[in-house]
Amino acid sequence: MTTTEHPLGGEHFDVVIAGAGPVGLALAAELRLHGVTTLVLEKGRPGEGELRTLSLHSRTLESLDRRGLLAEFARAQERLPGLADFRRDLDDSGARGHFAGLFLLGRHTAEPVEQPHNLMLTHEILTELLTERADALGAVLRYGHEVTGLEQDAEGVTVRVRTAGGEAAVRGDFLVGCDGGRSAVRRGVGIDFPGTDPSLVSRMGRGTIEVHDGGELPATWQRTDGGWFMRMPDGRIAVTEWDVPEDLESPATAAELAASIERVTGTRITLTDVDIAHRFTDSARQASRYRAGRVLLAGDAAHIHFPAGGQGANLGLQDAFNLGWKLAAEYRGWAPAGLLDSYESERHPVAARVLENTRAQVALMRPGPQVGALRALFARLMEMDEVNKYLSEIIYATGIRYDPGPDGHRLAGTFLHDLPLTTADGPTRLVELLRPGRPLLLGLDGPGGGDARAAAAGWADRVDIVPAAAEGLGAAALLVRPDGYLAWAGDAPVTEGALRAALTAWCGPERPAAD
Repeated sequence: MTTTEHPLGGEHFDVVIAGAGPVGLALAAELRLHGVTTLVLEKGRPGEGELRTLSLHSRTLESLDRRGLLAEFARAQERLPGLADFRRDLDDSGARGHFAGLFLLGRHTAEPVEQPHNLMLTHEILTELLTERADALGAVLRYGHEVTGLEQDAEGVTVRVRTAGGEAAVRGDFLVGCDGGRSAVRRGVGIDFPGTDPSLVSRMGRGTIEVHDGGELPATWQRTDGGWFMRMPDGRIAVTEWDVPEDLESPATAAELAASIERVTGTRITLTDVDIAHRFTDSARQASRYRAGRVLLAGDAAHIHFPAGGQGANLGLQDAFNLGWKLAAEYRGWAPAGLLDSYESERHPVAARVLENTRAQVALMRPGPQVGALRALFARLMEMDEVNKYLSEIIYATGIRYDPGPDGHRLAGTFLHDLPLTTADGPTRLVELLRPGRPLLLGLDGPGGGDARAAAAGWADRVDIVPAAAEGLGAAALLVRPDGYLAWAGDAPVTEGALRAALTAWCGPERPAAD
């Protein structure tokens, strides 16, 4: 990938991304599918990351499958025997996951799901996989480059960067902040980050516990009179208390973690061989807006919350899949008015609902007999199929339906699940047709389909037009967005006017083929 020098000085990229975590890397890969020159700036070093295990949920796995990445990610889980065994044990129990520590999700619903299992990966391995993806597609990754400020104008954004060699600047037509909850990009552009302050503190580490006086610690998860104690399948220890210390800024220590374990479990211990310790809270905040001119936010820079149900990484990755093609379309000049702004209008309410459900989970996790009684009642409610399905759709993001638009077709705004297709080139599957990351016009295989396909020819430079027959397609023609959601659906007979209107609304004006 080549870059240019900008008249204001420094290199120039189409898009600059702050933050080489999973969200920034996934976004970089999505942009590169469209040939957008992309620079990712990361203040840390390669391989640095948080001591976290991330559960990738249904909608994220479906998105990975549509880019041809699912099999590779599934193989990566097998590199982590503890996590793979935990995942299999959970599957054997009939549960897919938990709500507020109640491992009942998925047990009582027969609703068909394209990806009925989660994947569990460490933050380190997830970042490694997405780094390889972004690098292979030609994104430029620079570590030890901390974004310290920005100025934007009508033509682009100047990004100020601190490196080991001193201060530098780089230009981008757009800047996306994927730089975490303390985002320098969000602060630099003056976007508010309202929300709620911490009510609890969780401490996490990895080490060896020696129990004194014949005491015993739980093998997995346990709610106690003092909070929660958890042993993770990858060897981590986590403990949660509803007594928030005044100092949350200084580094966590092994002694602090050990003392917290003793308070929560009521068991005397010695903690040794601690290689890492950190803390986090349930502070829940969301950016008041996701875009300010040529600057956008995604991932934790746009929203933070307690990691109940493992929703954070999934929420951020789905931000990236939603934003990538829209930002590329804006840069390439074919985006219709409002397409880029639809990133905020679609994703902001989704994140707001995640903040709501994680706050609810924190309330259900509190110690005390009153909450204990509420948990028992809630567990009985989760035995009901309708309740279980509703909570599963919340946690796994499978209940999302975006605005169906003025036509309001029953399928518009929903996620199109994978299905076998028959095309002129032979049998294939929907997921394979979405690998390039382009809008897909699917169907138009019946009578009159040829005329409609001819009407769509003016969009062939940016839309893949695939006549196909399939059982269960649900409509005569479907306009599938690169992120897998349906932009438009048309029942037979599909008129040229309706098809042209849909393509113009989502993919901009047609471009007649050159003579």
